[in-house]
Amino acid sequence: MLAGIDPVIKAAGLNLVKGFLFSIPEAFAITALAYSLSGEKLVWWKLAVPAAVTGLIMGTVTALFQIRILPFLFHVLLYLVILVTMLYLCKLASFWRLLAAVSFAIPIYLLIEFINMGVRYLGNVDINIYKESLSAKFHCFLPQLFVSLLLAYIFYRKQINLFVTKGKEV
Repeated sequence: MLAGIDPVIKAAGLNLVKGFLFSIPEAFAITALAYSLSGEKLVWWKLAVPAAVTGLIMGTVTALFQIRILPFLFHVLLYLVILVTMLYLCKLASFWRLLAAVSFAIPIYLLIEFINMGVRYLGNVDINIYKESLSAKFHCFLPQLFVSLLLAYIFYRKQINLFVTKGKEV
């Protein structure tokens, strides 16, 4: 009886590892984007806890439900709720500031992901190759991760954020 369950458990564990491999860096990129848009003083190591917890939760949700079953809108809203909650629990900014920043950061990240897919399509890269090879999926994922982190850094350094900061009132 247990012989039939063993492959299922191994497959579930592999899906969970794959989910964590991509969800945690993605959560860090979105968290960095959101926090840089919030206008707060950015301390990169303080983002590690909310990003890691968000990545672990979303990786688990993705592995358990698979993308085919989990509607895209539900996935985005769940991401929004978890990330805002984690950032608020870590007291990194006020609730409304975090809600607005995360609400802008998620679409920015999704736009970067869409552009990354478009560039791969225009470059005649087989879009389905990432389903077959974990290393190919990781190589396709790296550009959007780096662009997101670079954009968060630029937003922070150039003080581009959603709110008027002290000393910059109109």
